[in-house]
Amino acid sequence: MRVGLREAVFSANCFAAAMLALYVSFALGLERPFWAMATVYITSQPLSGAVRSKALFRLLGTLVGASAAVVMVPLLVDAPLLLSLALAGWVAACQFVSLLDRTPRSYLFMLAGYTAALVGFPTVGHPEAIFDVAVLRAQEIGIGVTCAALVHAAVWPRSVTALLGARVRTLLTEAERWIADALAPAPTHRADQERRRLASDVTELHVMATHVPFDTAAARPTRALLSALQDRFVLLLPLVSAVEDRLRAIAVEGEVPAEIAALVEDIRGWASDAAAHDPASLVARADALAAALTPADWRELLIANLLDRLRELVEALDIARLVAAQAIDPGAAPPERVRALLSERRRRPLHRDLPLALLSAVATFVAILACCGFWIMTAWPEGAVAAMIAAVVCCFFATMDDPVPAQRGFLIWTVTSLPLVALYLFALLPLVHSFETLALLLAPALLVPGVLMALPRWYGRMMPLLIGLAGGLALTNSFSADAAGFFNGSVAQLAGVAAAMVATRLCRSLGAGAALRRLRRAGWRELAELAARPGRATLPAWRSRMLDRVGLLGARVGDLDQGDRDAGMAALRELRVGVSLTQLAPANDVVADGSLAALRADVAAHYRARARGEVAAPDAALLARLDAAIATALAEAPAPRDRLAALTGLRRNFFPAARGLDYARAAA
Repeated sequence: MRVGLREAVFSANCFAAAMLALYVSFALGLERPFWAMATVYITSQPLSGAVRSKALFRLLGTLVGASAAVVMVPLLVDAPLLLSLALAGWVAACQFVSLLDRTPRSYLFMLAGYTAALVGFPTVGHPEAIFDVAVLRAQEIGIGVTCAALVHAAVWPRSVTALLGARVRTLLTEAERWIADALAPAPTHRADQERRRLASDVTELHVMATHVPFDTAAARPTRALLSALQDRFVLLLPLVSAVEDRLRAIAVEGEVPAEIAALVEDIRGWASDAAAHDPASLVARADALAAALTPADWRELLIANLLDRLRELVEALDIARLVAAQAIDPGAAPPERVRALLSERRRRPLHRDLPLALLSAVATFVAILACCGFWIMTAWPEGAVAAMIAAVVCCFFATMDDPVPAQRGFLIWTVTSLPLVALYLFALLPLVHSFETLALLLAPALLVPGVLMALPRWYGRMMPLLIGLAGGLALTNSFSADAAGFFNGSVAQLAGVAAAMVATRLCRSLGAGAALRRLRRAGWRELAELAARPGRATLPAWRSRMLDRVGLLGARVGDLDQGDRDAGMAALRELRVGVSLTQLAPANDVVADGSLAALRADVAAHYRARARGEVAAPDAALLARLDAAIATALAEAPAPRDRLAALTGLRRNFFPAARGLDYARAAA
């Protein structure tokens, strides 16, 4: 664990913002200043742009959630069961939407959900005060997020744009190194690891990009530019894998022709050093070699396919470098090719798992309702606290495959905070007679966890400790230490966390292997749809979702056994299958021995069966149909180059162990 100056400054900023929020709340005579202090720590992030975006979404979510509570509580306060159902349903619905969003904006929906619980449950005994409590909550949250945003922006702000530029530079270097390794005469042991890291990093780039509009930098890359950059890296993954595969396949059939081997080596050198060759000349060489080919057998088809992929690879890496340079230096005027690319960029869609989001919402609904049921049946005064905490804990960890371990950690660190809270409540706070003394007493308990919170591995531990400390102290203008209230409140907190853990375990816990299989089944369903209707307009959105799944799979590789790792990396092959399927456009639908529509139907049936768990490998009938379609295309004059490239790619991806075409079988 390394703690440096930046972590210390981050902690000092958090403490200064928390004390400023407390002081303003005290000065205004607000009833619950501790809400503002807790908000500072919940909102604070090492990146200044991330703080501002989180602050905005938190404030908006608070306003929406508080408004929902104001509507529901007065209407249903006389029907406790209906009110419990309404609030639990609201929290679950907001969580469902937040899980489908998968950007920092999802924080708004999550806050809108559990804020209604935080405002609504404590006021069921005093419904006439609901509006005042909602306004107070909004005021305290507004003070907290404003103080956090101002302090973090004023004192050594860490720009998202600067970090993003460094990340893009690193990402481009990783891509260039991977391409050079993939094109090496002998395969390197680093290639698979580099491929997984690149896939994961592109998705991370997308998430970072959502903070850019809130950044403090004067010149910021546009969302369209960052979307274009992500698309370029998306395209590189299947292209490099396809080139690598074709080189190996050609080597099995015989020596790679000398002129093609020379082209591959020059492209490899250009990938390592952009000044080594002119990309236009490399493209021209690939086109010239392809034009000189008249494919007559399987090996020549592989060579033609390799040349097509090499040309696409050079073009993709060249434009990726141009777009990356623009992202690194957003103040520079973009070249014409980049401007043309930006004009056609659209929002990048991500993978969404509706059933899992629904199960998460059900777990939240069950946890809150269980707490409410116990509260209603026992008339326990602190039942509202249990229901609130259950809502918060379910929402906090809903994005994880298995939230239970993190929820257990939340429980452990909440328990850890209780002795510290007791020390302050019954020994230290009675000594406080001024704000300055309060700040001095709180400094050790806030500064040390604040430093650790800046470290990613400690963030999940320090956050519940700080939330427990701020909520347990419950600082107000009039201090009173109530031992019975402290004990009851602590038990209610732990009961709420326990309810969240039990409901989550019953409804939706997944291991990394199960998450991987869900991701792959989603990809198979989309491949089946793409095979049935391979319209080119659907390709960018499909490719984006598939790459996102590859990134999600890559992030889980460390938690998988070898079998699941191999299955996860097979998603790259499925990326190439999808690109080939889109080349078999309906306009080219008729061939002499059957139709491409029948071939696509066979592929769609295969992937639908895989999604249902019925088959693991394509059957021999699909190989025969592919060979027949290739033989028919070879017999045409002139040979349809795009169709042959697509059919060759499909055959290689579905049947990598199959050798040359069996022309007798194809003609049968």
